[in-house]
Amino acid sequence: MEPKPPELAPLLKVCSLLNDAGAHYLVVDGQAVILHGLVRTTEDVDILIEASETNALKVWEALSHLHDGAVRELKPLDLLDGVSKIADEVEADVSVQAWKVNYAAAVGTALEVTIDGVHIPYVGYEMLVASKQTCREKDQWDILQLRAIKERR
Repeated sequence: MEPKPPELAPLLKVCSLLNDAGAHYLVVDGQAVILHGLVRTTEDVDILIEASETNALKVWEALSHLHDGAVRELKPLDLLDGVSKIADEVEADVSVQAWKVNYAAAVGTALEVTIDGVHIPYVGYEMLVASKQTCREKDQWDILQLRAIKERR
């Protein structure tokens, strides 16, 4: 068996744990940009989660299986408030809102891919672009590159 590329390992680890817990989530930001075909780097895994107490508990339980258990410094319901940065063996940013996009709005147009047996749900093109309508230079660059990719297809 060929080893996984190191840049995929964090994404696959987080998604595998979330899938095992039955959590409702979508990959957003840098990893989603990569899944849409842009070659770039990112240091974390950004997750957009369904905003329910039950789902927050599933996400919290899943991420508690990361090596350092850093999510245990938070209460499960903390995941429903803003962006929770979980700095563990994998850095995971968990939120219920990615700029103006939430899980309920994005799930209907979400895409899916399976890599090394791990199911990965991620935001579709329109929702990804909408989630990047910020003032951050990196987000503006991502939008330009995503549009160029779409035009070439």
